[in-house]
Formats: sequence, C-alpha cells, structure tokens
Amino acid sequence: MKSVIGLKNVVIAQLLTDTDEETTYDTPEAVEGAIDMSITPNNADPDVQYADDIEFDVIQPDPEVTVALEMTQLPLDIRAGIEGAKLDDKGVMVQSANDTPPYYAIGAKAELRAGGFRYIWLLKCRATPMTEQYHTKEGATITRQTGQVEFTAIKRTSDGHWKYTADEGQNGFDATAAASFLSSVYTPTFTSGGSEEP
Repeated sequence: MKSVIGLKNVVIAQLLTDTDEETTYDTPEAVEGAIDMSITPNNADPDVQYADDIEFDVIQPDPEVTVALEMTQLPLDIRAGIEGAKLDDKGVMVQSANDTPPYYAIGAKAELRAGGFRYIWLLKCRATPMTEQYHTKEGATITRQTGQVEFTAIKRTSDGHWKYTADEGQNGFDATAAASFLSSVYTPTFTSGGSEEP
C-alpha cells in the first residue's frame, strides 16, 4: 500500500435522529476549499480486570476523537449550520451564548499513490466555534488567512459505530461502490456468517 497524497470532496450531512433503533441523516452537502484534515483519537487506558492471576477481562472506553478541518474559508450559511448559529434576513451570522451545535457526519476522499482513493465517513461529529485569524497586508507580502473548525467525534447510539474507511480496489470495494460512497452516509452490510460482533 502506497501513500495517501490528497484531500478533496469534503461533505457534511446533518444527523437527524440517533436512537437505539436507528440513525438517520439529511442529504450530504459539499464543502469546498478543504486544505487539511486530522483525525486524532484521544486514547484512554482500558479498564483491566484481573482474576486467577491473569488479565481476565478488558473494557475499552468509548472512543472520543478530535477532528480538525482546515479550510480556505467556510461560507457563512454552512458555518452557521455546524455551529448552531443563525443567519438573519440580510445574511448576517448571529452567534449567541445559547447556540447548540448539532451533530454532523463528515465524509471525504483522499488520493492513493497506488491508484484510486481512500474514502471515509466520520459518523457523529459536533463542532466547536471556528478558529479565525486575520492578518494585515505587508506591502507585496500577502498572508493567506484560512479557518479551522474542530469537531469531537463520538460513537452513534444505534450501533456504536464512529467511522467507516474504504480503499478503492481493495477488499471488494470497487469503482461502483466508490462512485456513490459520499452521496449518502454509508450503511454497512454483513453477509450471513460474517455478521458484526455485538
């Protein structure tokens, strides 16, 4: 397997419901201008129970993952949506102390040096207010100002899933599956005998 060398086609889909029975999403919306995305698990030590002089049982803590997405800039309507803010009648974003960001799924693809793309979905992410930076022009020197939004990704209530990853051309994930992967939040299937473990 060769290197991952890109990032493109970032999409977001608002999480509409997440219960014990089901999870539903809105239609994904494209977000242009992605520069960098980092996915950082905040690893916690497992809870180990010892018995009979051995490691008898291990409980892994629920995953909590930080997702940092750097963009050229986010349009205000998209930014207001992910931050739980509002646009007024004249298109001014109004941010308030009681804003509550909703959960979103985040999808993207990254080119593989070996050919094809890696595809990902992060399934339940909530944003913090976006980091902004403004810098004066210095004569002929112009500093590009980008924006970074940070999310916390957690597991879904319905099934405990938090991320899907697929490499085009590997493990049965073909071009047909890749073509529609980001058009809606992916739903995995398991053949008989290969069902998901509880």
